[in-house]
Amino acid sequence: MMTKRWGILRGKEDNLIRDLRETALSCKKLGERYGVSRQAVYAFSKRQGIVRPLKPKGHQTKGCRLCRKLIQISKKRHSEYISIHTIAKEMGGTWAEYLPHLRTLKSKGLVNPKFGRLRSKKVEKAYAIYFTKELPIRTIGWKVGLNNFSSVIKKHRELGWNVPPSLYVYDRKEKSRIQSGIQREKRR
Repeated sequence: MMTKRWGILRGKEDNLIRDLRETALSCKKLGERYGVSRQAVYAFSKRQGIVRPLKPKGHQTKGCRLCRKLIQISKKRHSEYISIHTIAKEMGGTWAEYLPHLRTLKSKGLVNPKFGRLRSKKVEKAYAIYFTKELPIRTIGWKVGLNNFSSVIKKHRELGWNVPPSLYVYDRKEKSRIQSGIQREKRR
């Protein structure tokens, strides 16, 4: 028995039936594709008696290009000190696109929980210098435009980040000179 084809879906039914049977796209997405509401797609599938394929449970990280790229970036040395802006630049998009993938990877334990939490490019540059050059912390801060790099390090250590000691070794004279300079600045 042939049923009449009415409404907006006229001429699109065959494609919609194929999409309903073969893809796991939601009714909302299919409705957007065919220019109707999700309720119309759902009602159409029920009238036709179409059994929808099941969606795969959970995010498939092994097959996801973005997840593989994030894992690759996270394996770099000191990756938790890379800012989200640099990660987005390496990924080739905005950070909002990869954020759900990053959350999934963190929840599965595939990347460091601190990876992608750094927000400042200046702090990222300061840490890059901190890990490679033998300079005082204050000098590093001045080079990148941070007045408070030592307090950033202190805060990250308090939050549980594994910040190694500075490559630069302060002698007693220099340390007392720096501390007295800080005290003078506080008095002003």
